Amino acid sequence: MVDQTRREFLKLGLAAAASAVTASAIEIPLFGNQNSSMQTQLNSANTQIANLKTRVNTVVGFVSLSITEQSLLEKIVETIIPTDSDPGAKEAGVIYFIDRALASDYGQSANMFMDGPHILPKVPASTTNTLTVNPTLRWANLPGNSSAPITYTGGSIGTPGVGAGITASPRVGSGINYQYPLNFREFWRVGLSALQAYANSAYGGNFETLSSANQLLLLQDLWANKPTSFSSILPSDFAYELTFMTWAGFLMDPIYGGNQNMVGWTYTGFNGVNFGNFYGEGQDQKALMVATTPTRLKPASLAQYQQQASGGA
Repeated sequence: MVDQTRREFLKLGLAAAASAVTASAIEIPLFGNQNSSMQTQLNSANTQIANLKTRVNTVVGFVSLSITEQSLLEKIVETIIPTDSDPGAKEAGVIYFIDRALASDYGQSANMFMDGPHILPKVPASTTNTLTVNPTLRWANLPGNSSAPITYTGGSIGTPGVGAGITASPRVGSGINYQYPLNFREFWRVGLSALQAYANSAYGGNFETLSSANQLLLLQDLWANKPTSFSSILPSDFAYELTFMTWAGFLMDPIYGGNQNMVGWTYTGFNGVNFGNFYGEGQDQKALMVATTPTRLKPASLAQYQQQASGGA
């Protein structure tokens, strides 16, 4: 009882101290004549603490994107997942997810093979339509190799020693279509700059200033490879990465910076790590799996799971 009372008074003191900037509008008497008055004070303190925590959690900065990139990318992701009666990319903090990804291994292409030769789209489809590329020094210095250009002749994939036999252009997002000597951070920098330049040349202004209809049309232009000049990047490659990372930031666990307040999971009905009893619902996981009607569970994140597993509140 003593410890509980001490904690409650600590809450009162914390709320009073943290709210000093608005002290003229808040009055928290420490003593009242009735229990109901004390309970009211405690409820008010709890509410103020919750509000302060929300403010701290939502004051987020950037670690990778420049100021101009921030304003541009914010409008792009909001075009891909707009806000209507339901939260969109803005409420999910998608731009913060992308910013942190670009500052991490993703931005450095840390787990990708980045050595050449880099074969751009429209690879040869026949022995008469060949493609010649210069190897990198790393390739040339390997035993048995040379610095002579490599010719890809197309033709049969199964024929060894015949120019690798590439016969088709890989689809966007296939996992083998990224053929650029840039890491992803530089790819995004170049891509955002090229997108802004195209917005001005084709639509008469920066992307942020365009109507929502024209913003959507511009992104459709990228998918159709309509821009004839895009800083040596295939526009559809950049459109794919924009779309993929936007949806990743909307739907991945909040521990990675996006899907704030789990709005993406709430929208799609995904339950995260709540398998039926995370909040004490008393549901059985196996029963839920075989039930004839679905049960929509309140989502729970990895951070919540870690906190619960460590005995936190």
